Amino acid sequence: MPAISSPATILVTGVNGYIGAHVAHSLLTHGYTVRGTVRSESKGGPFKELFKKYGDKFHLVVVPDVIALNAYDDAVKGVAGVVHVSTPGPQVSVTDVDGKSFHQGSTLSAQSEDIRAFFRRPSACRGWNDQLVEQTEVRRFVLTSSALTCLEPKEGEYTYTEDDWFETALQIVKAQGIKTNPVLIYAASKILQERAVFDFMEKKKHRVGFDVVALLPVYVFGPPLDTFIDITRVPPGSLGLMYQAFNNPDGKDWDDLISGVDVLVDVRDVAELHSRALYTEKAGGERFIVAGDLFRWQDAWDALNVEPKLPGASVVAAGAGKQDKHRLQCSNKKSKETFDFEYRSNEEIIRDTWVDFLKRGWIKSVNA
Repeated sequence: MPAISSPATILVTGVNGYIGAHVAHSLLTHGYTVRGTVRSESKGGPFKELFKKYGDKFHLVVVPDVIALNAYDDAVKGVAGVVHVSTPGPQVSVTDVDGKSFHQGSTLSAQSEDIRAFFRRPSACRGWNDQLVEQTEVRRFVLTSSALTCLEPKEGEYTYTEDDWFETALQIVKAQGIKTNPVLIYAASKILQERAVFDFMEKKKHRVGFDVVALLPVYVFGPPLDTFIDITRVPPGSLGLMYQAFNNPDGKDWDDLISGVDVLVDVRDVAELHSRALYTEKAGGERFIVAGDLFRWQDAWDALNVEPKLPGASVVAAGAGKQDKHRLQCSNKKSKETFDFEYRSNEEIIRDTWVDFLKRGWIKSVNA
């Protein structure tokens, strides 16, 4: 498909989220017009203020029920590209990997239902609706997936690539249902979502006028863009992990998600690659792992103590909190070569985030 050049209008779903806001900012700086979706007027107000300098280049549309089959019919009209960042929360009615109901309150079928709002067809993952299929202006659909979809357990040393799929996650969710670890439910949901998109494209390739790119970020760190976040109300995710780790550098009482962070990518890099995914013609039809360098928390404490040392930085002895030797890695070769891109270093990510948290008053050792 032809590359989408600015000032084309791009629909960004979940524009009020941590990644979504950065994606909108990146697109605006590239000269695109951004139409962002939020679930209510109240959620959108702060972002109108955040992007007011861009004038009518940024505007919002309310999509209150993102899994309704006609949810995006109006929002998608007149846009040249879609960047689908939003992730639906738990739903009352869900289905397991075989399309059979197994419990309430999971994200598993919500991901599939979310995709149905764009690609509609009768199946367990009914795809995108006819509005997007039939209208001719959309030329590329960029899906924010997750590198977790690749992380099938391996023995010994191994480097994951875009050819890998976490099939075991699907099997565990099928077997355990409501007892499944939420991380595995999330992994299974993203696998089903991504496969629903590519399966649809294969079946409808002679009918649609656009292609798909899937981006698969690892742990996303880095400073948030918006200035109005209440950290005490931030749900589990990247911001919460960073806040907990920065304020408990000795590693005591860390949950497994924090101690398991072993590769980072900066949220600003994730956003930039979403922009490049729109205008890089050869990216069409591909999935890309989005990953920076291998990481240990000791790297973070070392980065904070590089001169000039940052206020509040803990001096943690070398090796403190050091995880085991990395056996598993995620290859970023494909994304670097396709998008002609170099990722930020861990030192830059950590120091920039610490400085941002200082400004927000989120570092307890400084504000005590």
